[in-house]
This record gives sequence, structure tokens and C-alpha cells, in this order.
Amino acid sequence: MTFVHMPAARFFVMVSLLGGIPLLGGCAALRGANTEHLRAEELPRVVVPEGKDASAAGQIYVIPTIKGGVASKEEFEVPRPLPVLQNVFQETVKIQTFEGARWVLINKPPAEIWPRLRNTLTRSGIPAGRVDAAAGLIETGWVTFKDDETNSHRFRFSVEPGIPPNSSEVRILQMQTEAGNEEAAADWPQAVSQDPGREQEMVELIANALASDTNSGAVSLLARKIGGEAKAEVVRPKVADPYIVIRLDFDRAWASVLYALSRGGFSVQDQNQLNGEISVNYLPEGTEKPGFFKRLFGGSGKAGTPYVVLIARLEGGVEVRLAREDKTGLDKEVSAHLLKIIRSNLS
Repeated sequence: MTFVHMPAARFFVMVSLLGGIPLLGGCAALRGANTEHLRAEELPRVVVPEGKDASAAGQIYVIPTIKGGVASKEEFEVPRPLPVLQNVFQETVKIQTFEGARWVLINKPPAEIWPRLRNTLTRSGIPAGRVDAAAGLIETGWVTFKDDETNSHRFRFSVEPGIPPNSSEVRILQMQTEAGNEEAAADWPQAVSQDPGREQEMVELIANALASDTNSGAVSLLARKIGGEAKAEVVRPKVADPYIVIRLDFDRAWASVLYALSRGGFSVQDQNQLNGEISVNYLPEGTEKPGFFKRLFGGSGKAGTPYVVLIARLEGGVEVRLAREDKTGLDKEVSAHLLKIIRSNLS
């Protein structure tokens, strides 16, 4: 089997940064979406002449009357709406790396990425040896490359939910054996590819193919439950304070939280990974920051409200909480709102 690396003439593969950790160089792939609806303007109501039936010109989305509803007796201030993510209306494909591992991140759910990945492998002539849609696994048959005729290679593709909401990660594991000795080959390696260079080539090929694929409307019903529960979510207990649970190891979760805290109005002031503490200031996006002279003549040198982000290890993941600067608890509604902003920017 012969492979030819796909040229990236019409797209790029973007390499992300997790928590300031250097990543592989690469290119970014953005595929434009139809955004005409974002430029739509509000039109005046249709005026029906007196004596004519106006039922056809009524409200399309009618708000029904709530029967038996009781308003809350508690007074609270409605928080600002969450900031809209930059890639909500635009598909983005990235190659991300962390501590030697690399994967393709795309802001589409696994049920949509699964059929696109299968189509990509079929079009590339890569034979499928084993397919498990429920588990999100594809194992290829043995293939050879032009520049390595002495060895045969095969790949395992796994699709799973990503950290950002409604996203997917495509991970690739490579193994090889001497050509002609395929039947006697050992089992798959546990976690690390036997030839990282071949793995990187395949990661780039898949990222390029997904970025250029315009047939993104198909959804696999068999793959709709790939990966199980989300890797990150905001939990709001009835009695205790809200928190984010992230189902990752501590180091990866720490890098992801740091990345999120550089967005959405947060700014990191100090960090102590050993103690699991990150000091931040929060200023809602769109709020004018204090100028240089205001800070110089009597103004606070800090822009925004100070908080402390507390990250603690749990079995199978970490827990992220938000507290005041003196580590006392926050109002639950305020805490939940700020945690949702952090959650929406995790990567």
C-alpha cells in the first residue's frame, strides 16, 4: 500500500497551546460557515388593514402562559450572558500536543466526526481491520510506505469527546512489524506509538482531511454515545458550593484550566501548582480597564475583581472551585456563572 502525504494548499492545521507548554509547529485549518443570519436585521411588525384576518401574521414563537408558577422570593441580580465562543459558527480543526501525546481536536461532536473519519480512511485507501462504533475505535489493516518497504504498519484510531463543549478528539496509535511477519506480530502497544514520526504523519493527514471535508452534515446513530459522559462539567449541589469536575489527570487538567483563565475576562496573577492554587482577576469582557494614569494616581493597579481558583485531585480527575481572595466562599450564583465561563474555555 502506498501513501502520499496530502498537501495543505487550501487549508492549514492550527497547533494549540495548553497552559504555555510548547507544542508542535503546524498549520491551522478553518472551514468557513454560512453566517448570513448574523447580519440579519429586525423588521417592523406587519400591519394588517382593519377588518382583515391577522392570525397569519401573528407571532411564530409564542411564549406560553405558565400555569401554577410561583416566582422565587429570593432577590438576585441577573448575571451578564456568557461570552460567545469565537468558533461557535466556524468549524476549527487543531493538532494539540501535551507531554509527548498528540491528537486532532475538532469542534464537532463524536457522532458527526465518526462517519467523516470512516469516509476519510475509505477515500485514502486505508483498509479497516476492526471497527467498533460504540467504542469509537477503528483498527486498520497492514499497509506499507514508499520510504519503508521493509516494514508493515497499522494504526488504531479512537474518537472520544473533547474538553471543549460539543467537540471531539481523534487519537492515533501506530505499530509496525517486519514485512511478511504480520500474522506473528505482537499486540498493540499500550500507549505510545512504536514510530512517533509515522504517527505524526497520520495525525496531519487526518487533520487536513477533516478540515477540507465539506460533507459534515451526517451523524452516526451508532456512534452517538461514544466516550460516555463529558470530560468536564459544572456541578451544582443543592447544599455545597458549585464546582467543575474535569475527568483528566492533574497535569493535563491544570494546563487546560490555565488556558481557560487566559480568556473570558480572566487574567492570571499568580499560580502555585504544588498547592493547586491560581490567583486571578476577573473583569467582564467589554468592560473598560483602568488606564495607566488612573492606576498611577490613586487607582488600584488591578483590573477587575480578585479570586482564587482551587484545583484538587479526585479519583479519576480533578475538582475546580472558585473562592474570594481570602479563600472564603462566594455567592453560589456568582460562583456558578464564573465557573461556566471557565468551563466554556477549557481546551
